[in-house]
Amino acid sequence: MRKLLSTFVCCFALIGCAGTPFKWDQARQIKEGMTEAEVTKIMGAPYLVKSSQEGMVWVWSYADTFSGSRSVSIVIKDGKVVKPPPIPENFK
Repeated sequence: MRKLLSTFVCCFALIGCAGTPFKWDQARQIKEGMTEAEVTKIMGAPYLVKSSQEGMVWVWSYADTFSGSRSVSIVIKDGKVVKPPPIPENFK
């Protein structure tokens, strides 16, 4: 019974988190003209990278059972940020 409970708790903890953790304050630091290396230093590796007409879109998305979900994306072209994320000040 104890082993079953431990397994359940571990599974619940793993299911409860998905994506790349980040904070809104980190995302607010991203500015137009920053390099890919600068962005990665602040935000960590993106969860997803996709191509668009504007350039490469880097996406960070994170969800957990305790604080909900959040997602942010930036557009990078020729190795530099061309469209930083617009994040309202009231997001914590």
